[in-house]
Amino acid sequence: MVRIEKDIREAFRQRRPPVSIISLGPGDPELITLKGLRLLRAADRIYCPATAGADGSLSSRAADILQALGIDPSTVRLFPVAMHDDRAAAQADYGAAVERIAAECADGRRVAVTAEGDAGFYSSSGYVSALLAAQGIATTRIAGVPAFVACAASEGVVIAEQTEETDVLTTLTSADELLRRVTAGCSVVLMKPSRYASAVKEALVQAPAGVAFHYFEHTGATRSFYTCCRDEIARRRFPYFSLLIVRKG
Repeated sequence: MVRIEKDIREAFRQRRPPVSIISLGPGDPELITLKGLRLLRAADRIYCPATAGADGSLSSRAADILQALGIDPSTVRLFPVAMHDDRAAAQADYGAAVERIAAECADGRRVAVTAEGDAGFYSSSGYVSALLAAQGIATTRIAGVPAFVACAASEGVVIAEQTEETDVLTTLTSADELLRRVTAGCSVVLMKPSRYASAVKEALVQAPAGVAFHYFEHTGATRSFYTCCRDEIARRRFPYFSLLIVRKG
């Protein structure tokens, strides 16, 4: 009898639809793929990462994108994610979210999890996918437009041509490291520059005239900002949603 019940549970698990990890793109709702939009509309529950304010309220760019897309707000669930260097706190938040998602799946609901940019490119959704897999819950990932691609397109910036190489960095040890890469002929994408702003601003001073710095904030959102003026970049306080593309030319 026990074996039969286990077989029934396993058969149900295998029939259960996978959790859809849906890339939303960097902020402009119109940059979502048709496939991603279709799965969002079909989902019974959509989980969106959010940040907690000082008063405990939650805000979510992902949820704002869903609202702009006309997704039924009753399907949307926010889960807080700690946004500081203590990754243990963030891991605990992901674990709590996965417990909620697993319960939804056990009830037979179709569940989606949103990711800004592309879910496979420096995305925290990877933690969620790994935790779901550990519980035997399958996932499927829907591709999206990475932030740096959308940034370049928004201002007509060429990322790379012909045999040029492109380096994508989330950390920078010094201005010299950046300038060595650019001098060697690489285009460099600097993700999350708020983490190493001093090295970036030092490079702005040291770089020769032939090096172009393209700076973007909140691309695709109403408060988007772009400049290629070094002095203006140096005066900025880099927010979390910012990046630079640095190359010769």
